[in-house]
Amino acid sequence: MKPTTKRRTITCVSSAVTLAVLAIAGPALAQEKVKGGTATVAIETEPNGFEPLEGRIFGQTGSTVALAIEEPLLRWNYNTGEPEALLATEWSVNDDQTVWTLKLREGVKFHDGTDFDAGDVAFHYNRLIDPENKFAGRTGIAAIKEVKAIDDLTVEFHLNHPWSAFLPAMADLGMSGPIPSPEQIEKGEQNRSPVGTGPFKFVEWASGDRIVVEKNPEYWDADSINLDKIVFRVLPDTQTRYASLQSGQVDAIWTDRGPTIVEAQNDPKVVSMFADGAGAATILLNDKMPPFDDPNVRAAIAHGWNQEALVKISFRDTRPSVTHPLGPQKDCGEAGYRAFDQAKAKEYVAAYGKPIEFNFINTTTPRGRELGELMQQLMKGIGITVNLEPVDQTTLVKRVLSRDYQMSGWRFADDVDMGPSLIATGKSDSNYNLTGMNIPELDKIAVELESLTDREKSLEMQCDMIELMNQDASILYMGGGRYWAFTSPRLKGVDKPWGGIIDVTRAWVEN
Repeated sequence: MKPTTKRRTITCVSSAVTLAVLAIAGPALAQEKVKGGTATVAIETEPNGFEPLEGRIFGQTGSTVALAIEEPLLRWNYNTGEPEALLATEWSVNDDQTVWTLKLREGVKFHDGTDFDAGDVAFHYNRLIDPENKFAGRTGIAAIKEVKAIDDLTVEFHLNHPWSAFLPAMADLGMSGPIPSPEQIEKGEQNRSPVGTGPFKFVEWASGDRIVVEKNPEYWDADSINLDKIVFRVLPDTQTRYASLQSGQVDAIWTDRGPTIVEAQNDPKVVSMFADGAGAATILLNDKMPPFDDPNVRAAIAHGWNQEALVKISFRDTRPSVTHPLGPQKDCGEAGYRAFDQAKAKEYVAAYGKPIEFNFINTTTPRGRELGELMQQLMKGIGITVNLEPVDQTTLVKRVLSRDYQMSGWRFADDVDMGPSLIATGKSDSNYNLTGMNIPELDKIAVELESLTDREKSLEMQCDMIELMNQDASILYMGGGRYWAFTSPRLKGVDKPWGGIIDVTRAWVEN
């Protein structure tokens, strides 16, 4: 049945040709594209998987791989700050902004040959918002009440309230955005053998070594795809990744290691690029576990932590120190940030009145070891004992998501609109509130923010939320959202690493 609600059209975006152009970095536009060949991208960790309920969270490496296999409904153009057509070609919203209607692209097929249609979109999102399924990112899309397939190429999103982040959410490259094959999910094979509508088809996953994808000849925009194959090599050690880039064994790497970034910037045989965005590397304190259930301890840790030292020592000033995760979206000023102050930290230790000791889980990477050692030294300076628990990245993610930790590294992902992420992180009843913070005033702001449509007012309220979080001291910062990637000169057409994601899907190689 056709919808009868009066609607106003928001936009109707570009053809496949325009999409292909937007995917290429500016200087590459004048270069002739070469068809064929293989690009090898080195990733730091293996993805957790590609089935949202099993994999739970992508992270930067998961999104980098998923981008080749699966597609969200929209593509976000970071250069213009606007959504572009992808699986959806038109979108409109009704007068009270609670029903969005999206028209889907004709002729799109999943890699297994089945047709992509509105039912697949409805299946995906209704599954994620069902509380019984306990999707890790459910709070971030909780504004969605129901998704309906109106006909094969028309889908309606019914919202609980107006939601300014709807279009960014439809372009999300985290677990909720890309549309997987319902058939592969029902067979229980999507997590390790993903099927999507993307430009490349999954071929192989050799655990601990590589994931291989090959060009999808039936892709709806096949003419814009130049590579025959992409190999994602799992290389946890940064120096190994960089040495592999220098030797020509890999064509692109991501890293946040300061010494490597500085060295690569001075290497004439390496192409360096970075993107400044929102988000931040963070440290989480679990409020539900002693001693962090006491605000004096959290305040002591916050004032004993020296973000600037980490940025200088570990990151070599290749990312900024921050007081909030909004990046260039909004200047929140100090936002209640508890700056490094050992004297003040010792006052809070004294107010607690008992010995303080806790465990800090950190990755077994050089970055993780440096972080753990710095935390130990800083806390020793204020009379606190820190025990380090080195674990692999997969174990760290599982433990944090299950709240089985006292302190751990984490991050605010770089989102086009940070509002949903802040709500999911800080609202007391959120399933993604991983620290257990419970701030009634923050909850009130979050409820109002959820349905706010005024962008500037939304940003002001996000600053208010951040100030409350900073004072609560459950989340510490390790540097803001500056993301670096490096490629070999033979790899062309790679855009900036927005959010730390390396997109080579429309790149090409020159031999």
